[in-house]
Amino acid sequence: MLTLEEVFPPFALRIAGGPLELRVLRDDDLPKLVELVRAGIQVPDLPMPFLQAWHEEPFAPGSPDGFPTTSLRWWWTQRATFAPDEWRLALVVRHEGELVGMQDLHAKDFAQTRNVMTGSWLGRAHHGMGIGTLMRQLVVAFSFDELGADQCESGYIVGNHASASVSRKVGYLDNGRRRIVQRTRQGTVGVDEQRVVVTPTTFVRAEDQVSVEGANAVRRFLGIDHKSTGA
Repeated sequence: MLTLEEVFPPFALRIAGGPLELRVLRDDDLPKLVELVRAGIQVPDLPMPFLQAWHEEPFAPGSPDGFPTTSLRWWWTQRATFAPDEWRLALVVRHEGELVGMQDLHAKDFAQTRNVMTGSWLGRAHHGMGIGTLMRQLVVAFSFDELGADQCESGYIVGNHASASVSRKVGYLDNGRRRIVQRTRQGTVGVDEQRVVVTPTTFVRAEDQVSVEGANAVRRFLGIDHKSTGA
């Protein structure tokens, strides 16, 4: 009988460095993930960091509406639509074994663009510990060294100094601003997003050695035939 990792190779992916370990979200992670969101993930007095205020929806387990059902649809959709021409890796982040947040990787037409986009969040109790910087360093290193990406893009709402600081520490450079729409609990609003980009030349690597398992299977699954030698 095939293993779950053989059926869906991303489940075999493990990215680790220092006290952090990143693995693709599994259903067994969901109860802890739900509790982490319920405890709070947005820093008070900072702009709402998401396009939609999914983390503020009413807690309604077992209901077709509200949290966590609406978020489950999104997490499961990422897995169901995984394909070489567009894919998302929803990685749960563990700090010394404790689930503390999520780090996403997203690419469209990667074979042609060699571009990866990142997004992330942490439980509020785990902010200010350097975790956000290290988890970003781990996935950027993975993107460059294992997938052969040429650049990684990200963005943050103008005024979110915490996210801006992480981007600077990892070596991202400003890449223009754009006006976007956020759907908040108070209604739809327009906000400014600062786009940022990092390349192998500007990338600031983590002091800890990065360990990756399962990359070969993920590359085959995505039809990626090139592995970078790193920067």
